Amino acid sequence: MTDRTQTLLDAETGPPFGRGLALAGFGVIAVFAGTFYVWAAAAPIEGAVVAPGLVSVDTSVRTVQHLEGGIIQDILVRDGDQVEPGQVLIRLQNTVPSSSLNEVQAQYFEARATEARLLAEQQGLDEISFPGELTEKIGDSAAQSAMAGQLGIFDSRRTLMTDRLTIFERTTDGLETEIEGLEGQIAASESRQKLLGEELADVQRLFDRNLTDKPRLLQLQRDAAQLEGEIASYRAAIGTAEQKIAETALRRSELKNAMETEVVQQLRDSRARAYELSQRLAAARDVMGRTDIRSPVSGVVTGLQVHTVGGVIAAGQPLMDVVPVSDKLVVQATIDPLDIDQVTPGQEAQVWLSALNRRSQHPIEGLVQTVSADRLVDPQTGAPYYLARVELQRAEIEKGGMPLQPGMSAEVMIHTGARTTLDYLLSPITQFLTRAMREG
Repeated sequence: MTDRTQTLLDAETGPPFGRGLALAGFGVIAVFAGTFYVWAAAAPIEGAVVAPGLVSVDTSVRTVQHLEGGIIQDILVRDGDQVEPGQVLIRLQNTVPSSSLNEVQAQYFEARATEARLLAEQQGLDEISFPGELTEKIGDSAAQSAMAGQLGIFDSRRTLMTDRLTIFERTTDGLETEIEGLEGQIAASESRQKLLGEELADVQRLFDRNLTDKPRLLQLQRDAAQLEGEIASYRAAIGTAEQKIAETALRRSELKNAMETEVVQQLRDSRARAYELSQRLAAARDVMGRTDIRSPVSGVVTGLQVHTVGGVIAAGQPLMDVVPVSDKLVVQATIDPLDIDQVTPGQEAQVWLSALNRRSQHPIEGLVQTVSADRLVDPQTGAPYYLARVELQRAEIEKGGMPLQPGMSAEVMIHTGARTTLDYLLSPITQFLTRAMREG
């Protein structure tokens, strides 16, 4: 080996100390790499999908409107006021609705009183039994007037009917008395007829023996014929009287039947009118009740649109919104379509309020309640997204002391589970290789 070759070998390998240092460096790197690999393969890192969101209540905001509209009498709330279900928010003038209600109610009371009077007439009662909805309204002038009016009509009609029936009864009684008199005259005439017959027979025997003259016989015969005519006349008069009695009874029956038919028809009409008026009365009461515009739910008033007493509101005009105060608050989170495969109902989530300092607040724990079944599109930006509803428990909110209100912006972190560092590092490579293999 030449000197030049030996020199080159010494230059490549270096002195023994330099080679050891290089081997030690490689060893440290190998140990560090191995340790990192083991840590990356074993150490879990919590994954999460981060999405912007908006705090809202679990139920929809209620818009307060009025069906008919009207003139404002009082405005009893302001924006931010806490209201309870049924609490009066705005009061409208009730002059017209009250007048309509009183008019319909008076007509209804009249129809019900008329119905009660006709029912008493139909059943032949001596007094009217009015329904409780009239008798209980002691201080209601309309109800009292309706009952008093029908009592007067009832008494008048009953008196008129009684008088007409009395006339028929008196007529019948007179005819019966007349018949009794005629029957008495017939009896007397028949007695005379019997005596006259005996006398005529005796005179006839005397005349046959020429013991009396003929004029006497003829006079007795004329008297007998006249008496027979009187009896026949009496019997004819009795027949006429009996016919009049029958006619009177028929007229009496016709009068009662006509009255009963009239009562039945009027009762049918009165009941139909009472039913119609009951429907109108219910509608009028609804209109009257709606002059007090009330809160549909317990919540907070927002977006009050009317501010002038005496102002006019149109039918169906939105007056304000009431944001319900619910036991549950939710965050409407907009999920990027690229992350939707990692979000499912039941996942845990943490909510951070955008308006507060991140360092000074604790995350609010929540749970993914629902995820939209299809992709939605933001009408303003045109960006696609999926909507996830994250439910927040009231106890969790109060524990954190957060001033959480509907409408606040938030950042939602939806936990997707633990993955190793190695998975995160190799994920882009494996995805690239998968796409490359598909293209190949």
